[in-house]
Amino acid sequence: MPGTFIELKTALDPLSAYVVGPEESKRALLILHEWWGVKPHNRKLADHFATMGYRVMIADLFDGRVTDSSEEASLWMRELNEQQDEVDEKLATAIDYLHQEGQRRVATYGCSMGGRQSLIASLNNPDKVDATVMVFCRMESNPDRLTPLQSPVLVVYAEQESNWPEKQQLFEAAMAKAGKTTEAISYDAAHGFTNPESSRYDSGADAAHLKVVEAFLARHLS
Repeated sequence: MPGTFIELKTALDPLSAYVVGPEESKRALLILHEWWGVKPHNRKLADHFATMGYRVMIADLFDGRVTDSSEEASLWMRELNEQQDEVDEKLATAIDYLHQEGQRRVATYGCSMGGRQSLIASLNNPDKVDATVMVFCRMESNPDRLTPLQSPVLVVYAEQESNWPEKQQLFEAAMAKAGKTTEAISYDAAHGFTNPESSRYDSGADAAHLKVVEAFLARHLS
């Protein structure tokens, strides 16, 4: 069954979302997009997990806007960060939709900006998120902010980022201090290696990371 865009009501502005996959599924995945907006590769990823039996949603945090300009994307991300309370409300609505009052186990996944939002969504909805995946994103180094986290966490790092491995070390130290554990894997690739539209795309690393994510979700959403 092909995916479709729906609109969900929130206490603030409505949320536009791409949904695909069997409605009767007991496993769900919330995908958070990068700063480019919802692009074809995001929908392709959602469709891929739908064929594996997941009910999948991409929460469109940019209300249909897409761009190829890093300057414009950076501006949109800064604006989003300034409206994090509204974003939190939208993510809670998306998770509620997927969770179906306990009928489904839910995971969050995101790359770059989306990876950061994946963590935030899990921190804010700890009783409804069962697995968290973050891919080459800005990390949290304050252990106090990680305390609410209840789900297992998988972090995928890009070794060619200038702040790796320091970012991994800081996050793992913060998680340990908060009494949490994390799984991690890194690839000799650049930030953006999962995006086929990017000059930094690495098909081998992308395919390899996807296999790791599939196994992680299968373990924790079964």
